[in-house]
Amino acid sequence: MDCFYINLDHATDRRERLEANFAAYKKPGWSLTRFAAADKTYVADHDISGPTKPAEKGCFISHQLLMESRLGDDKTYLIMEDDAQFGVRTCTLVDMVLKRNQHLNWDILYTDLCIPNVVNMFELLKYRRDLRKKKIEVAFMDLNGVGFAGTTAYMVNGKSKRKVYDALAAYRPIDLPYDLFLRQQSHSGALKIFSLFPFVTTLSDFSDDSQIKMGAAPTDAAWNMYRKMIWIERNLGRCKAALDAMKATLRAEDDLIDSAEADEELKAFKILFSSMASIRA
Repeated sequence: MDCFYINLDHATDRRERLEANFAAYKKPGWSLTRFAAADKTYVADHDISGPTKPAEKGCFISHQLLMESRLGDDKTYLIMEDDAQFGVRTCTLVDMVLKRNQHLNWDILYTDLCIPNVVNMFELLKYRRDLRKKKIEVAFMDLNGVGFAGTTAYMVNGKSKRKVYDALAAYRPIDLPYDLFLRQQSHSGALKIFSLFPFVTTLSDFSDDSQIKMGAAPTDAAWNMYRKMIWIERNLGRCKAALDAMKATLRAEDDLIDSAEADEELKAFKILFSSMASIRA
């Protein structure tokens, strides 16, 4: 699998972290290449039109330019932003799932994404637990009709390269950030977009200081924590410090799950969901 990550020239700490993470977990046949991100200067120099912010335009154009550079072959590849993180089993699981689903018709396949709706988040937690009971490690999740955001890590089907690139190149002015454009394409049926679930990649610590903010800081923290906790290789113990900090801010009326009926997983997610209810109150 050819992997590419988008990275601003000055973001050397992110570059070093991602490359070290990839080197630690890559499998034979997997490679990583840096792709220089289009910055605000590029956006201004090329007079990129649209109401979105310069950083959002730079993100959109960066993904488009990377895809343009890969049109010469029919290989499927993985695109990441520089706050992505691999796990011990990421490469193995991706190889396994692609091999077993060679005939599935998809254009884009996320390996991790943001679910910014607490109802959907709760439903996916139940889905994760159901998959575990059925001894299913990873499933394909159709994102048509699902509220999602983020473009931290996703694959582009080798058979769909031109189709996806043409959709991006034709979208002018840039009225939506890149992730919301893909969501629009998914919901309209223009692109067939799926996600692996549970997620097989996750967010690095740099996600908490993202270069493109998605909303209010407390909400971002909750969304990011959810992604780390729903990850197939998650470690709830490592989430404890952040969850304890969230728990300390809760009021009695924010308690959403009966602790007497909760196992370790539900207790952890109880804190997260209760914290989100508190934020939105």
